[in-house]
Amino acid sequence: MAHNPVTASRSALSSSTAIRFFSTARPYRIGWCLIGMLVLLAGCTTRFAYNNLDSLIAYRIDDYVDLTRQQDNVLDRELTQALQRHRQQGLPPIHRALDRLQADILTPMTFAQIRQYHYLFTGIGQNAASDLAKPLAATLSLLSDQQVSQLNRELQQRFNEWDKERRGLSEAERLNKRTERLIDTTEDWVGRTTPTQRALLKELAGYQLEMSPTFLAMRQQYWQRWQSLLKTRRQAGFEAQFSQLLRDMMALNSPSHQGSMNMYLNRRFELMLRLQHSLSDKQRQTLNRKLVNLRKDVAVLIQQK
Repeated sequence: MAHNPVTASRSALSSSTAIRFFSTARPYRIGWCLIGMLVLLAGCTTRFAYNNLDSLIAYRIDDYVDLTRQQDNVLDRELTQALQRHRQQGLPPIHRALDRLQADILTPMTFAQIRQYHYLFTGIGQNAASDLAKPLAATLSLLSDQQVSQLNRELQQRFNEWDKERRGLSEAERLNKRTERLIDTTEDWVGRTTPTQRALLKELAGYQLEMSPTFLAMRQQYWQRWQSLLKTRRQAGFEAQFSQLLRDMMALNSPSHQGSMNMYLNRRFELMLRLQHSLSDKQRQTLNRKLVNLRKDVAVLIQQK
């Protein structure tokens, strides 16, 4: 349920492994991957995760390709520098966005506001992807042909596993699973949902399932671009092209599917508007309290060196 007033803050800082950029078993997460583990949950977990982000990202990359000591050193050095830049330049916009969101969720929002927050947090996510493009591109440029084959093989295997899992479920089972996930995520932020709100989330889950063929096609396009880019990993301009790929995936940009995506987004914005208007005073207070805590954590992270 990314990019909506209930979970926009979590979406902008979502945790995801490197490879789920391409996953359509969970299509609403397509945009959360090679930006690594930008994990911001709540309380001390937020600060612990962010302060150990370089180790977490390196650990996840090791799941897919065996790096040499030199490659590990380059990744560690570049990640440290990238995360320091993000702390200085990437966290302040997140803090400002959370402050603004915190005020706006206290009263019924407009369709235009819902749409604005989608693009605000999408832009924040794209900038985070660009921050991590440099260390990832530097590491990828050092991979041998054998390592690239290993990486692509591991990725393809994960795709096959996700697709097999998806095909093993009936349409009703997929809908129920997606709905339960959306309800769980929403209740993490606002507390127990009402039957009306759960019905709205089921409607959203249905939208996502309808978009599965489009998400699968987009995944294939991104996958082909990824494979082509890795063939040019030692050429000038690789980092810029790699960064653009990450930004496109973060925003779900795809010229050949933009019409379908625009229709999906507008339907989602309208549904999120209804959901936000349905929040009780108690739910708004719960959401506000969690946003306050998250904003405070981000402020502490900005001040840390």
